[in-house]
Amino acid sequence: MLHVFNCSAMSRKSWIEETFFKRECVKFIPSSRDLHRCIPVCQVCQNLIRCCCGRLMGEHSWQESLPPMSLSPGPGQDVEEDWSMELHTKASPTNAYGTIDFQDTATRVCRAKFVRVNVDSKPEMLLQLMLREWQMERPKLLLTVHGGSENFTLPPKVKQAFSKGLITAALSTGAWILTDGINAGVSKYVGEAVKTFGGHDLRKRNTVGITPWGVIDNNTDLIGRDVFRPYQPLGNPLSKRACLNGFHSHFLLVDDGTLGKHGCQQGLRRKLEKHIQLQKIHPRLYQGVPVVCVVVEGGPAMVSTVLDYVSSVPPVPVFVFEGSGRAADLLAFLHKQTAIDRQLEADIKEDFLVRIEEVFGAERAEASQLYDLLLQCMDHRQSITIFDSESEDQMAPDAAILTTTFKGTKAGPAEQLSMALAWDRADIAQKDVLVHRQHWKVGSLEQAMLDALVMDRVSFVKLLIDNGMTMSRFLTVDRLEELYNTPQGQTDRFLHHLVEDVKQCV
Repeated sequence: MLHVFNCSAMSRKSWIEETFFKRECVKFIPSSRDLHRCIPVCQVCQNLIRCCCGRLMGEHSWQESLPPMSLSPGPGQDVEEDWSMELHTKASPTNAYGTIDFQDTATRVCRAKFVRVNVDSKPEMLLQLMLREWQMERPKLLLTVHGGSENFTLPPKVKQAFSKGLITAALSTGAWILTDGINAGVSKYVGEAVKTFGGHDLRKRNTVGITPWGVIDNNTDLIGRDVFRPYQPLGNPLSKRACLNGFHSHFLLVDDGTLGKHGCQQGLRRKLEKHIQLQKIHPRLYQGVPVVCVVVEGGPAMVSTVLDYVSSVPPVPVFVFEGSGRAADLLAFLHKQTAIDRQLEADIKEDFLVRIEEVFGAERAEASQLYDLLLQCMDHRQSITIFDSESEDQMAPDAAILTTTFKGTKAGPAEQLSMALAWDRADIAQKDVLVHRQHWKVGSLEQAMLDALVMDRVSFVKLLIDNGMTMSRFLTVDRLEELYNTPQGQTDRFLHHLVEDVKQCV
């Protein structure tokens, strides 16, 4: 048995190392601000001059080229060469994966799987890693949370609505939550929400941090193959690096060969989200996995992020927590002001431009560009939901998040019912799907009943009966045979009793 276990472990290691890669800069190109230093380069300056990748000269491995003796161009050389990942980094098998053991989580055991991956990693391989190697349950919903990366303060009502709403929506549906994974800003709020509302068994969390490898404080402590590493998420407050949040369950550490630079993870995160959208929400159903972008606070880049989501095909619904600050509040304000007429009146526009300048500390030219992007977002306003925690008319935040998945998408009533059925949320089906029964195709409810029986969704069976479905008409001989011959039909006690009851009525 020991021999078999070792072979399995070796197989797992080899698959990860054959599939995922790290990137390292192999060509020193000095940052323009360091070109004034002494020439030729002395030993002391090797510890002072930074490459465009963010590393010091002495931190390069020089696998591809020798370190420069001079920072000034020679005869026939270009005055300046632009650093690029494609030309100046080298990919090699990943050297960092395993388990992180977070050290500051009091009495709770908080551990997370992690792997360092190339920024060009294929999303289908990442999903295979998550499902097969990490054995995560297939998602029935993807909640991708975006917001400020620096620490900010949420008003109590907004924090409560966001925290409880997000976790309740995730736990009740079997959703994955995606963040940037750092112990600051919106990701830290997500971690606190998991801690408060996630229950005692945190090992079953599906909260995934997609984080730039180069911004992680003490990332070299994570280097090792299939390792178990203690990690202290309270870093040096003077450091520009970020720490990982201890209440995430999995981390994809995205490597583009740079150090201390944010943003490389966004493209890979978006590709992974799109690939997950193509997966089936349930083996029995044809509906894909829905994605919702949840916005809390956020800087200027958040406006472009929202526009990318709502203008994609198919669009990704965006759920904005009004009152959380900055970008979220600007989106909420404009969404309300343009409800009737897309254009703002001149005086309101001027006040809004001033507000953009003040919120982001922007010049008028940048504020005007952001205003144009915000208006473009409003062109897709049907895909944007504004949640006001102060309003007494608002539904529960988890229900509001889930019903947002129906907005701005091309999903018809049958597909919407499939989502609610997969989530086992009969309340969502009752309030937001079955109310539009006049638009249903003939036979749709019969198929929903068949799916509900096979999937053992008792609450949905009762709901469909309450909405006019009669079992005497539904349970034909053919359907009874189909139900009995499904794998569940042989063992499901509910189906067994149903068939027995029908036998007695015949």
